Amino acid sequence: MRSARAGWGALAISAIVLALVPGCREGEQNRPLHLEKGVYQGKADRPLTDEERRELRHRGLRQQF
Repeated sequence: MRSARAGWGALAISAIVLALVPGCREGEQNRPLHLEKGVYQGKADRPLTDEERRELRHRGLRQQF
């Protein structure tokens, strides 16, 4: 009877540990935990090329009614 309880206890502890392990992924390491409201902290966008600007302007003109 006692060994069955120990077995269930070990199983429960193992399940808890396994549930916590995925939270330690490498992609989640070294990311900012405190964010400034209203301030973009990501990578800067690259400037648009002349061709991309022309295409966007053309698409905007097609959407006018």
